[in-house]
Amino acid sequence: MKLFVCAWIAGFVIMVGCPLTAFSTVGWETGDMVLDFGLTVESGESAVLVDKSEVGESFFVELTWKMNPQNCLLQTQVSGGGDGRSLLKTVSDDGLFNGAPFHAVVSSTDALLVTAIQGRTCEIDASKDDFLVVARAPRGPVQGDGPPAKARDVAVVMIFRATTFFTPHEVIIKPGQKVVWVYADGAQEPHSVTSGGCRVNDCTGGGQQFNSGLTLNKPGHRFEHVFKHSGKFPYHCDLHLGSMQGTVIVKQGPPTP
Repeated sequence: MKLFVCAWIAGFVIMVGCPLTAFSTVGWETGDMVLDFGLTVESGESAVLVDKSEVGESFFVELTWKMNPQNCLLQTQVSGGGDGRSLLKTVSDDGLFNGAPFHAVVSSTDALLVTAIQGRTCEIDASKDDFLVVARAPRGPVQGDGPPAKARDVAVVMIFRATTFFTPHEVIIKPGQKVVWVYADGAQEPHSVTSGGCRVNDCTGGGQQFNSGLTLNKPGHRFEHVFKHSGKFPYHCDLHLGSMQGTVIVKQGPPTP
């Protein structure tokens, strides 16, 4: 089964198997997509999200996703050699975010698919914070203060959604760990991660401890910050004060899942 969906719905963007002209009409970089609701794949079937015929050549992708691994497989299709056959490869998490969410980089593929495991139904359900971000260009982090931290020191990943909020709203980590915020927003609207609490719409004095600036506006963009000391660290988005506020709590002891 090949699924083609391309639509604006209440400010959301669904881009599944769309031609390149569809991407250009909404101002996205060629091949970038955010799929955060509306995909259901039945037992044993596959949905092709984007393929070589649409891109024009084998393509690089950086993937960030959260789907039920008991029901769903993220797969790539590559040429199998001189016999003309294609091979399906299951994409594995590379551990960059400790599986929350999953992350992988695929250097060359002919197609990207979501496949439902036999006997299961695969759904990407926004109400459960499921999503898939596909970026055809590397989305390296904008570094915050502090030395680079190894992957095992990443405690939590915060996700931007098209409805402009941080999720989870509050996280608890240990001193020396870092938080990574990942942009998973189909609206391509800029956001920031700016330290400081707000009283209603007054965030005077914010950004002194960490500040991404309005640099997060494409699928897969991310900002990270290492929290060295214990304490309570409120933060906000400079453009969406009413809906985008969160808190990082840093204390000794194991982090709360």
